[in-house]
Parts: sequence; C-alpha cells; structure tokens
Amino acid sequence: MVRERGFWLMMLGLLMLVEPMARPGLPPTEDGVIHAYRVLEMHRLWQAGLFYSRWAPDLAFGLGTPLFHFLGPLFPWLGALGMSLGLPLELSLKITLAGLLLLGSAGTYGLARLWGLSESASLIAGLAFASAPFRVRELYWQGDFPQYLATSLLPWALLALHRALRERSGGWRFAAGGVIAGLPLGHNISALLSAPLLLGYSLLVIGAERMPWRRILRVLHALAIGAGLAAFFVLPALADRSLVHLDRLLQGEYDFRKHFVDPGMLLSMPPLRDDRLGNRRLILTLGLHQVLLSIPALMALARSDRRRTLMIACGVGLAGMVAMMIPISRPVWEALPLLAYAEFPWRWLGIAALPLALLVGLAVDAVPPRWRSGTALLFSPILILGSLGLLYNGGTPVRLSRPTLADLHAYERRHRYPGLTSVGELFPRWVEGEIEGSPLEAAYSEGREPIRLDLNSLPPGASVRVLHDGVLDQRYQMALPVGADLRFEVLAFPGWTVRVDGRPVVVWAEAGTGRLRAEIPPGSHEVRLRFEPLLHWRLLELFAAGLAALGAWRFGWRALRSIPPLFHRAITFAPRVGAGWRSWPASQQGMAVIFAVGLVSQAPYRLWNATRVPLDRPRGAATYVQVDYGSQIRLVGYRLEPPYVQPGGEARLTLWWRPLRPVETQYSVYVHGYPASGEPRLAFQSDHMHPAEVPTNAWDGERIYMDDHLLRVPPEIPPGLYRIRVGLYERLHPGSRLRINGSGEDGFDLPTPLVVARPIPALTQPVSFGEKIRLVGVELPPGLERGAPWTVWLAFEAISPLEADYTLFVHVVDEKGKREGQRDLWQPTSRWPIGVSIPIAVELEGLPHPGRYFLRIGWYKWPEMAHLAPGSEPFYLYPMPVEVR
Repeated sequence: MVRERGFWLMMLGLLMLVEPMARPGLPPTEDGVIHAYRVLEMHRLWQAGLFYSRWAPDLAFGLGTPLFHFLGPLFPWLGALGMSLGLPLELSLKITLAGLLLLGSAGTYGLARLWGLSESASLIAGLAFASAPFRVRELYWQGDFPQYLATSLLPWALLALHRALRERSGGWRFAAGGVIAGLPLGHNISALLSAPLLLGYSLLVIGAERMPWRRILRVLHALAIGAGLAAFFVLPALADRSLVHLDRLLQGEYDFRKHFVDPGMLLSMPPLRDDRLGNRRLILTLGLHQVLLSIPALMALARSDRRRTLMIACGVGLAGMVAMMIPISRPVWEALPLLAYAEFPWRWLGIAALPLALLVGLAVDAVPPRWRSGTALLFSPILILGSLGLLYNGGTPVRLSRPTLADLHAYERRHRYPGLTSVGELFPRWVEGEIEGSPLEAAYSEGREPIRLDLNSLPPGASVRVLHDGVLDQRYQMALPVGADLRFEVLAFPGWTVRVDGRPVVVWAEAGTGRLRAEIPPGSHEVRLRFEPLLHWRLLELFAAGLAALGAWRFGWRALRSIPPLFHRAITFAPRVGAGWRSWPASQQGMAVIFAVGLVSQAPYRLWNATRVPLDRPRGAATYVQVDYGSQIRLVGYRLEPPYVQPGGEARLTLWWRPLRPVETQYSVYVHGYPASGEPRLAFQSDHMHPAEVPTNAWDGERIYMDDHLLRVPPEIPPGLYRIRVGLYERLHPGSRLRINGSGEDGFDLPTPLVVARPIPALTQPVSFGEKIRLVGVELPPGLERGAPWTVWLAFEAISPLEADYTLFVHVVDEKGKREGQRDLWQPTSRWPIGVSIPIAVELEGLPHPGRYFLRIGWYKWPEMAHLAPGSEPFYLYPMPVEVR
C-alpha cells in the first residue's frame, strides 16, 4: 500500500482537510473542550503514576467522578501521550486528531484495495470517508473526539478481520482483536452500533470468497480476543450502571424518540458557505454530492466479480443504517434496551460514511480503466469542496495551551458541566441535585493538592496533621477526644476506603450530597483515605494485560520485524515517484498539482473566507437593522411571517443577534405586541430565557444567533395594526433592562408591525390616494338607530413605501353635503407593509336625525395639511349611504 501512488496522492489531498488544525487555537466545537479537559485529567493521573484510574479525582470541583469507569480511556490516553512527551495540550490534541483523520482514510484505502478496487478508486474512497459531512462536522463543529476515534478505527477492524479470514496466522486475529478492543475503549456507543457491521462483514467475506463456513471460528476467535482485551473496562461499566445516574440519558432531550432524522435531511446538501450561525441546526446528512457520486457504482451489477458483491453489500448496509436513523426503526430501538443509551439515532451517520465511501470508490471503477484517473481527478475537488461550509468553524478559537485544574473548574462552573458531563449522569446514585462547587477549589487555585478531610467535621479539641497528600491516597495523623463521624470531600463510590491504623472501617454516603463519611474511634490514630480498585477490577485488568502481553510476545515481534522494511520501501519509493513523474498519467499529475497548489495557497480557506456571510447581514432576514443594546448585543435583522394573522392565529418572528464584546451576564429576550396607536396595552408577548436557546454569556463574537419566536394572537384581540417591541433583560433580575444606545429606551420597536386582519367587503374598484395608499374595502353597519354610536371598518393598502405618517379623516355628511360628524385618526403609515390589507375601525358619534348619510374619506399629513387626493377633491365620497332610522 505504501508503494502506491494512489495512497500518497490521497495523503496529499487529506492534508487540505487537516489544514484547519494548523491555525491557532482549537475550533470552538460543542464538546471539544470537554474532551480536552478529560485529556488534562488523564495526564494529571499519569503524572501521579496512575496509568489507568477509574476515578477522576479533580472533576466536579475536586469531588471526583468515576469518569473512566464508564467512558472509554483510549482518547484521553492518546492525548496524554503527547503531553507526556512535552507537547502543550492544544498541540497534542491536534496531532492526535490529524493522525486519526489520516488513519481512518488509510484503513479505507486498504479495505478498498483488499476488494480489488483500483488505486484511483481506493484513493477516492479514502477521500470520501474523510470528507463525509458528518465526520468533518464531528471534527470541527461537534467535537465528539472519542466517537471520531472509534469510527476511524472501524475500517481497520474490518480490514484486520478480512485478513484474519484469509490467512492462517494467528497474528491477524490478534490484530483484529486489538482493533476491535479499541472500539469500546474509544467510544462504547460506537462499539455497540458497530457490532452488527463486524459480524455482517465477516459473513460477507466468507460468502464472497467462497471460504469454508468453519472460518467463522476465526472471527469468533478475534472477537473473543477483543472482548478479553477490553473486558477490564466493558464488564464493570455494564455491571455498575445502576450506581450512577445513567438513566438521565434516557429522559428529556436525550430520549432517542426525539432525534430520528427526516429522510430528506439525510439526502440534503451540506452547507457550502459559513452562515456564521452560532446556533446552527444540526447538519445530519450523508451528503447529497456523495450520494450522487456513488450512483455509477450501480454499473457493478453488470459484473460477475467481487466488486458486484461489495456494491450490493454496501448498498444493503447503507440502507439498513439509514433505516435505523428514521422513525420506521422505532420498534427496534424500543426492543433493544441498551440501544437507548445511544441517545441519537443519527450516530449511525459516522458508521454509514464507510459503505458510502466504498460506493463512491466503486463508482470510479465503473468507468473504463483509461478514464479512472480522470474520474478521480473530477471527484476529488467535489468531495473536498462539498464540505467546505463545515471545514472551517469560523468562531473564536479556544486557546488551551497550558490549562490548569483551576481552569477546568472554571469551565465546569461557567458552562454548568460539573464532572464534564451533560446532565451529571456519572454522579454516584446517592448524589441528589446539582453540584455548584466545593471547598477544595481554593487549594486548586493556589496550585496545591487539596486536603480531602473536612476539618469542620472534627470534634472540638481534636488535632490533625497531614502525613501524605496524594491524588487518590491521603494519610492523616489525628487525635480525637471522642469518637467522630468524619466527612471527606470526595463522592462516595465503590473503591473508596478509610483505614484506621491499617484496619478498614465502615464508610457510607452522606444523604443528599453523596460525600464519603466514616466513623473514627477516639484516641490517636493514623487515618488513611484511599481509592482501592476492587478485586474483580484488578483481576480483569491483569487478564487484559496478560492477554496483550501474550499477543505481543507471540506476534508482536513479527510486526516489529516488518517495520524497517516497510519504512525502507516508503522512503525509497519517494525518489522513484519524483524520477517517474513524467510517466505518471496526466490526470494523476493534475491531481497532485491541484492538491499541492491548493494546500500551499490555502485555496479552500480563501474560498471559504470569501463566501462567509457578513456579521451584520444574516441570511434569511427580511429587514436589516443595527440596534445596539447597552453596547453589548446588537440586533442585526429580523423576519416576520406572515405579516398578518387572524385573531387567534400565529405569526413567527425570527430575530438575529450578535454580541459586540464578551457578555458576562445571562440576558433574556422579550417580544411584546402593542396597538400601533391608542392606549399602549400589552396584547401578546413571547419571552425566551436564553435568546436562540444559547446563554448570552456563551455567545461567540464571531457568530450570529437566530432567535425564533412564535407570536400567538389571542382570539379576542381587536383587528388592526400592532407594533412589536423587542428588548433584553437580566435573566435573574427581570426589572433590569438593557438600554438602547442613543435613544436610552428599554426596547426597540421593529419597523414592521403585525397586522391582525378582519374580513371586510372589498370594493369593486379600489380607490388610490396620491398613488401611495389604496382603499380596498368598506364595511358599514346595516342600519343605525338615531343617536346611537356606530363604527365603520375601512381596509387600506400601502401601494409603495411611505416616507411619513399620515392622518386618516372620515367626515359624515347628509344628502346636502352638510357635515354631521367626523373623526381624524393618526396612523403609523411609514411602517405599513406593502400590499397588506390593514383594517381600521373608525368610531363615530350618533347621528341626531333620521335620513341617509354619506362618508368622505381622505388622508393628510400633519401639520402641513398636505392631502393625498384621490382626484380633484381632497377626499373620496363613498357612494353607499348609511340609513338612520
């Protein structure tokens, strides 16, 4: 593989996907900082001489959680390895992630070659796997790095199983077992979802290559090795689920039933530009461009070789994975209890990227051999540019060069992630409520190892001296005048012990807080607090270590012997590549030039940067504004649709916000509706605790936040025009509102009002007033009693934007033209939406005499008294009379 031009061309192309990591800081992903701090915690344990500790002592403000008892330690191990070599945390993470990207594509390339695909097809398969929208999103937006690790190992697991089935040597079985063990150690949910794929692939290989069915024993052997190597982690994690709050992952927003994907979304195109949205909807797609590129693979059906079998298997597998992501699979999810812990059916997208990538590679081999290099040349930029909108995050980079444990606690508090988990699901079962902090934080801030004995629990007259202040092992010399129930600042969990003069004493969890407590007798004692792995944990760890040592002893030396020749072939291949450049096909030369020029010139970044949405011009906004609230937050645009509703109806208002500087306070947003004229009484409202569902103190200055409001208009509300006022107030102090820069107002009236409509009989021929306003409907009462007040309804439309506010006048005249009544109503016409019928109620006094009366309707601008004349007269005389009985 390392002697093939296709492999090295692929590696050159992949560097364009790695290039964003060369920029300062980490991409501001959703979960990336969480995993970075988990790496920091692992490195802290390594510094204390603990290669694998199930207890993470510094999380939850120093109270600790059984983090690595339930979550795979492989990614933290890899990150801690770089830090142990002297690299900063940030650089160690970047090297690890770049290596995983290259590793996953290399495995896909090797898997494709194993099935007989050409170099060009295998190259494209590797590129397609790395540039799959979900994997790019995982790397630069979501930041679930352990999941990315597991899906990067998946091609290698299949490749190793394939080789184990072909060859008698047990080395490949141990290799397959080792990679399979890496799946749960990397991400246990991905391992769970990958299990059917591993078994199905093994059966596919046996059937496609006409192997004896007893070869399935080799697969079982490899799976048994993998299970044995990972047993030290998997078995305790499964057995001890009831000791923590994992049930929280099955409730509320984490209920899998709420996260099935619409089939149309799975086949959508990923964004091709950066819309700058800080609350961008989840990009959950296979990538329409990859699906379209894979269609020529159907031509493999006409073949009679293994590629037809691979095409059918990939198609069936991909269809099955799609089915598991859409609502049709709900009965399957409900029938398999463990599957519910996956939380999100769309996790299958990470696995589905592999069969789709192989289909894209098969599409290249569907064309005649002489065209394959040219087809690969065509496919490669489409694959890379197809995920351009996801390749660069665009937010403010996160700088984590030399973070401390105090920084970890600050992150836990600021983002409300105590224990570096979403909902505290790894807190021991006896911990109730949330953990807001601990007395240990002061020691962490000073760079000291915290003393975990709660000195306030000592009885009066007691004395204590610290003998040893280890990470998971502390000893105290104390003299107690009376027996005491001592409290320790750790969360109780199996493994924590308290020994008095070498003898264990009974420990228990404090009700509510979950702190560890122990009864210490009176007198002078040496008390030892220590986290001691349980016997069966140790036995499983020894078994896994022994199994790994056995494999390394029996087969590792062969692998080590093969490294020098492999390295020699790789370094001697490079000069031959340069010497044979002229013999390369023109398409491969073109691909190498495109990749090299694109990498050196940073062409993807330049294209992405040139097409970014400006911060003050968000996509989708109908009206752009620049309204600054307290010089902290700017309203940059909005959209109101529809612009009119019936009483009892609903309208959707979307606001676009952006922070002008880091916001320290959490602000809430209010949207209030008031009549545009008359008494300012509240008609309807919509309040959001967090605008755009993101706390304002977590907003990124390089992002725009789209905030959707549903305005529900009460059915009893009078028809007419309503102004919409938008403001911000402190979440914890609703009376404290941000003032508008310049005006000092505590809210901003949107230029576009909401029209609450009313059906009004239409005029046969609308009447235009100065080519600006049009009368389109009039509704008169059917008959009036003498002296009774009455109302006439008029419907107007704005023909074009109005630069000023006009006043409507309605005169009531008798048959001789004598005025018997009138009403003048100022209207905010400068805010009228164009072409929308606006109902206006004109309330008039009762008429004293029976007879027929007519209406004169007109508009003027105050104080100039300039009329909008409908003709020669400054008014329109409505021809239908009103009868007064």
